[in-house]
Amino acid sequence: MRKRHSDELPRFLRDSSSSSNNNYSHGQSPQQWPRRYYIYVAILLLVCWLMYPSSSSHSLSHEHGVDSWNNYAYSLYASDSATLCHALLVFHALERFGSKAERVLFYPDYWDLKIDGKLDRDSQLLVEAKRRYKVKLKATKLLNVEGRSADAWLNTFDKSVTKFLAFSLTAYKRVIALDTDITLLAHLDDLFHLPATPMAMPRAYWYKAKPWPLSSVLMVLTPSLAELARFTSEMDKGADEALVAAHKFDMQLVNDRFEHSAMVIPHRPYIMLSGEFRAKNHSSYLGNTFEEWDPAAALAEARIVHFSDWPLPKPWIMWPHEGLAEMQPDCAGRGAGGCEDRRIWKELYGDFRKRRRDVCGYLSVPAPDWVSVKDTVHGDNATEGTGYAAPHVDDVEGKAGGSADSVLAEATKNVAADLG
Repeated sequence: MRKRHSDELPRFLRDSSSSSNNNYSHGQSPQQWPRRYYIYVAILLLVCWLMYPSSSSHSLSHEHGVDSWNNYAYSLYASDSATLCHALLVFHALERFGSKAERVLFYPDYWDLKIDGKLDRDSQLLVEAKRRYKVKLKATKLLNVEGRSADAWLNTFDKSVTKFLAFSLTAYKRVIALDTDITLLAHLDDLFHLPATPMAMPRAYWYKAKPWPLSSVLMVLTPSLAELARFTSEMDKGADEALVAAHKFDMQLVNDRFEHSAMVIPHRPYIMLSGEFRAKNHSSYLGNTFEEWDPAAALAEARIVHFSDWPLPKPWIMWPHEGLAEMQPDCAGRGAGGCEDRRIWKELYGDFRKRRRDVCGYLSVPAPDWVSVKDTVHGDNATEGTGYAAPHVDDVEGKAGGSADSVLAEATKNVAADLG
């Protein structure tokens, strides 16, 4: 009988034999390979997990590691009793909205933290800021623009350039400097993590001429003593007549320095004027000509409302009745009956006054004479004054032998006399 060649053997016998010989030649059984694969895969997954931590662990390291929240701060300043109160309103909002950054307040070095009775409201509010809102207090000499004339109808001098002391906070990586004539509708912690830049600001979208200048209501800056020195040097030149005539104050100074180099923050949603609810054309704020204006939606997305309805006074000063009738939103010409724009606009002012009373214990300053105010020349960035201290709640409600109306009437008389 003919002997078969090896290549004529049944296929399954040849494959089985070959596979068996290969495995046993290494001293391993066929079942050991899958187990080793599992080990390799497990090791690989472990390495990947170590190299790419989860989002929760990243967040934890971000907050408690090298880049913790104590590297960032909000900076505000108080130049008088009014701005101290308004700074407290901002700190109150930051606390309520859960901001994680630190808070700093610059205040006049002739104030102190010793409370000399219930009428020493400045000291009370400073202590309140420190204890309740964890504010770091920094007594300082207020900055001023030399040669700045008095405000036309409240006889105060501009101290708004004191905001530039935020550049001195070199213990922080980044600082957000804010004005205090605002309502803060949400915290701004996300702005601390913008790409590195000496300055980031929104544009003043309400200006008619383009390019719009940068607005100093909100500044996201990198602290620098060299930058502070540049600003103070410019302030020292303020006695120059051309500089004073040009109203070259905080906004102009910061534009001279950063007009072409600052990172631009979108004004929508970060800053909105209260006067936007009085406007007839909203395309500058919306950023287009096709979107329909929805006042409630616009307010809901906004972060900051900056009070600006000149010649109506700021919200801590009561409205002259004639001025209110003349300046309030006209509801597309309907006048009577009201509308959403008018409701929101009035509520913004009412809310500020209520918080001023609840947080600071201050009532509003009596209204000035409308005729003396409405025709006053108003510079592009002139700072409406805050020099008249509002009567305290305790003064009005606890004054022996006098009613609230009589105290307010006396205050109104004093204001009128000074204006005259």
